[in-house]
Amino acid sequence: MKKLLALVLALLLVFAVAGCAKGGETTAPTNAPASQAPAATQAPDNGGAKAALPQRGDYAAGPNWDIGTEPTKVNGPWAQSYAVIDALAEQAKAYDGVAPKYTFSLACHDPAESAPGEFLTAWANAVTIATEGQVDFNIGWSGSLSGTMASLDDMKSGTIEFDWTLPCYFKGYMPLTNVIQNPGLGIKNGSAGSYAMWELYKTNPEIQAEFADDGELLFVWTNCTSPLSYKGSAEIDGIGSITGNIRANNGPAQTFVKEVGASVFGCPIGEVYNNVKNSIINYLVTDWHGIKSFALSDAGVLNYYVDTNIGCSAYALMANADIWAAIPADIQSAIKSVSGDYLLNLVDIWSFWEAAGRYGAVQNGGDIYAPSDAFAAQLQTAYDNVANTWIAEQADPAVAQRIYDQAKELVAKYNSQFNW
Repeated sequence: MKKLLALVLALLLVFAVAGCAKGGETTAPTNAPASQAPAATQAPDNGGAKAALPQRGDYAAGPNWDIGTEPTKVNGPWAQSYAVIDALAEQAKAYDGVAPKYTFSLACHDPAESAPGEFLTAWANAVTIATEGQVDFNIGWSGSLSGTMASLDDMKSGTIEFDWTLPCYFKGYMPLTNVIQNPGLGIKNGSAGSYAMWELYKTNPEIQAEFADDGELLFVWTNCTSPLSYKGSAEIDGIGSITGNIRANNGPAQTFVKEVGASVFGCPIGEVYNNVKNSIINYLVTDWHGIKSFALSDAGVLNYYVDTNIGCSAYALMANADIWAAIPADIQSAIKSVSGDYLLNLVDIWSFWEAAGRYGAVQNGGDIYAPSDAFAAQLQTAYDNVANTWIAEQADPAVAQRIYDQAKELVAKYNSQFNW
């Protein structure tokens, strides 16, 4: 059936008109000449050579950031990634008048004004440059094309063509990929976590296999660090104080909740604000980016933050397998050239969003505090137990142990490289 579908899609690619409708129905892209489209122009003449894509190493990093300074896109070490983003946007303008031959739907559960929003916009610009204006994306921000908990299935079925998703949102899905969520890895920031996650994917066939049947993986990285946050009246001094409902993603984060004796409370990130404000959620495990993007440090919501990292979650950029198979090889190659390793140029944006989340929390009267030595020791014991549980739960614990050990080594390596 899949082969038949791929054949049909391939034919549609040749004869259909480019486009993608909202509401779930998609139309395959077309090879119609650009001259047939109204208001279209030819691609810029670069003398046969494609423009060189910007690299983060081409630019200088900003200074180290401190909590007393409002973070901007240029006043921290993340300035290199934002320089790449700006350069991509500028280069992509050269193709503004070119009518794309292929328009694909891309679902994102986050708003456009977020780290994933910046990332996907930059990637779309890079694809425009690499394909010389032949490919465009209809991006459905904030779940407008597909809901948070539906996008993965919609991508697998072809209802949407490309998807931005968190594997940990789906219980039991891609369990080895979720190794990166273990809090005991000690990830310091989103750059270190992302480099480690991408290397884990590239070097472990077992992790690659978790994506192989569901779509074409273009990149997998992590978000930034996740404190233990709550609405309260005082700092806590030990695990025994952590009670009630804790919202955390599936996988090791929920294992942590059970380890400390609290109750798992599941809900989409968009529902967290009201649930914390109304004291339905007592504690929260989500990253600083989520705290910033969803206004969770507003007055009356979160106001205390235990400054530890209860894991980073993996994000995946994927394409429907049959849609991908029907894309001409030269277009596939161009898209691949600005995916994977190239997207490591953007990972520093997580550090800006973490800084912005921290700064906003303090400005709103929040208290970010390090756990006492005794509390930190209790947390470390819990983290070790979470790792042991994760390893034991996998289909092959020996493979899981190997991947976990490799993850710790990679995190230590990249923590040193991105020591912010």
